[in-house]
Formats: sequence, structure tokens, C-alpha cells
Amino acid sequence: MRGMDHPVDVLDQVVSDLDAVVRAGSVSGVSDAEKLDVLRAAGDVVRRAEALIVETVASVPARPAGSGIRRSADSSAAAA
Repeated sequence: MRGMDHPVDVLDQVVSDLDAVVRAGSVSGVSDAEKLDVLRAAGDVVRRAEALIVETVASVPARPAGSGIRRSADSSAAAA
């Protein structure tokens, strides 16, 4: 069983929190200066998410070139 410190559980909570912000329409009533703060914070979220994606992909062991690529019988016949 995973604990609340597990990355998936933390990310699920982040998604839930972001959903609540989006559903609330909380941006419509704020000043332009506050909207800039929202944009800054949203950009921070995006950059962290991209960094996590890169880190996770980089942690996967290397695979031989072409592994996981399937060729259908039709594409093999067309190439011949």
C-alpha cells in the first residue's frame, strides 16, 4: 500500500487541487496584478511537471534500438 508521500498520490492531490481552482472560476474576479501571479504560479506548475516527466523517462533503463516498435505484416510487405 502506498503512503501519501508516494509520487502518484502527491500528483493525484495536485490534480485534484488544480481541478478545484479551475472549477471555481476563481480567476474571473481577480485584479490584473493577481492574474499575473496566477500565470506565474501556473507556469511554475508546468515547469515542475515537465521536469518530473523528463526525470521519470531518464530513469527508465536503456533499451536496444528499435525495441517496442512493431511492424505490421502490411507495412513489411509494402517495404519489400
